[in-house]
Amino acid sequence: MPDSADPASLRPTVEQTRAVWENIANWWDQQIGEGNDFQKTLIIPTTDRLLDPKPGQTILDVACGNGNYSRLLGRRGVKVVACDYCENFLEAARRRTSPEDGQIEYRKIDATSMAELLTLGEGRFDAAVCSMAMMDMIVIDPLLDSLRELLKASGRFVFSLPHPCFNSNDMIFRADYVIQNDVAQQVFGVEIRQYLSHVPGLSVGIINQPQPHHFFHRPLSAIFSACFSGGFAVDGLEEPAYPVNAAGSKNPFSWQKRPEIPPAIVIRARPRK
Repeated sequence: MPDSADPASLRPTVEQTRAVWENIANWWDQQIGEGNDFQKTLIIPTTDRLLDPKPGQTILDVACGNGNYSRLLGRRGVKVVACDYCENFLEAARRRTSPEDGQIEYRKIDATSMAELLTLGEGRFDAAVCSMAMMDMIVIDPLLDSLRELLKASGRFVFSLPHPCFNSNDMIFRADYVIQNDVAQQVFGVEIRQYLSHVPGLSVGIINQPQPHHFFHRPLSAIFSACFSGGFAVDGLEEPAYPVNAAGSKNPFSWQKRPEIPPAIVIRARPRK
């Protein structure tokens, strides 16, 4: 099903989604800093493998938030253009950026607007990345359509999302007490009640978040369809999960307790020739 299958009557406007992020951006910046455990353990290493950034390349960081991945790229000698539609996130990113972080250009761009995205420069980028943000966008087709123009013919786009099969608003953490072969043990998993429907909702990405933000679940078929319609071929995919030795977490409702279930998916797509 295409991204346009979302019930339009249920979708908030871009301004409504932006208003929430303007309100909570500084709180998120304080919580995330230069990367929290989820990013450092799962998202960043996987993104690095699929993106394979090289010094001297120009890379677009879409929906950069407080810019922590942009700065990581900049310190590796990458020329970074980092964009977000939330001014408070961009201000936080600029505050955190120092000369040691390399060459980073921050731009206020709405990633759901093809007109705004194309102002970044057609054929300018060796690669693009969007880290754990596309699920917060009311539509993703304009981004994929734009990236086909923004990337060089040899470019690649790497993006990460909460794994739509296991990690969504309709997921419930399960911690069951079972007896197997006369041995009692606690088994941790997730319960999924809805997957195919494109139903917008509200989500809390970090515990104690002061206000929920809008979340747009899309099944894998919709995500891949947007890639294919945008002229991309998917040639890389990883499903990072916490290692087994992380299962000692005391919180029974943590992903560390579920090393067999990936909470995120990271995908690489390249322009079709």
